[in-house]
Amino acid sequence: MKGNYRLTVHLTNVTPMRQATGKKIKDSKGGMVEETKNICYNTMSWYFNTKLGAEQKLAEVKADPSLTIKKGTDREKMHKYDKELWYISFVN
Repeated sequence: MKGNYRLTVHLTNVTPMRQATGKKIKDSKGGMVEETKNICYNTMSWYFNTKLGAEQKLAEVKADPSLTIKKGTDREKMHKYDKELWYISFVN
């Protein structure tokens, strides 16, 4: 069962990785190969039963040197501009 709180964190400086799509295509030699594409997971999301659990996970993400939380860059949305993009929302 999912928890009632969801933590969503938007990341920056994420390296793309290759992932299979499940389709077969012909290569240059006429053989069949599995198709791949670049995938960039720049949004992470977790579910928690309490808001405290979500806040603890956020502290872990902030402390991890390999993860960098994205900052808002849209000047039209001043309430997000130059602030870290993470959200704790209530999920019913």
